[in-house]
Amino acid sequence: MRQLENFFKSLSNGLGAIALAFLLFLMLGTTLDAIARGIWGRPISGVFELAELSMVMVVFLGLGWTKLDNAHIRVTLLVERMPPGAARVAEALSWGLAAALLLILAVPATQDAMHSFAIREFRWGYIEFPIWWAKIALALGLWFGFLQLAFHALYVAVRGAPVKPDVLEGHHG
Repeated sequence: MRQLENFFKSLSNGLGAIALAFLLFLMLGTTLDAIARGIWGRPISGVFELAELSMVMVVFLGLGWTKLDNAHIRVTLLVERMPPGAARVAEALSWGLAAALLLILAVPATQDAMHSFAIREFRWGYIEFPIWWAKIALALGLWFGFLQLAFHALYVAVRGAPVKPDVLEGHHG
């Protein structure tokens, strides 16, 4: 289990770093594009098109970091009041259902990515811009999210919910 945890953490960090690079582009590219529009009256070619795809990259490649940091939105009102065994089942079931949802999204996204790559899909804007690579990244992000959540559901079912670091700190203070 520890090796799988390390694998997911390493892959999350790698994909998260790529997501951060796209976020940096969104900030700098959009700012420079706005400045160029103000000074010269025309945009920088390709910034708008890449900004659209960057948003996809930030969201779907950053999913792993969200899970690692438990930064996702969740409501724990009922689970916190359940007996430990029932809470464990509810947690495992909810993570499993979340994984299933990502799987339901990953399958058609993969089919669309394969088709997009086969035809070398692009979109017109100020320039002809390829989008097939972003569709592949979206599908990969969904598959990674599915695997990460499925692993976590299994982990919770077998070992219970992992103890959060802030909970540990509270017990020592």
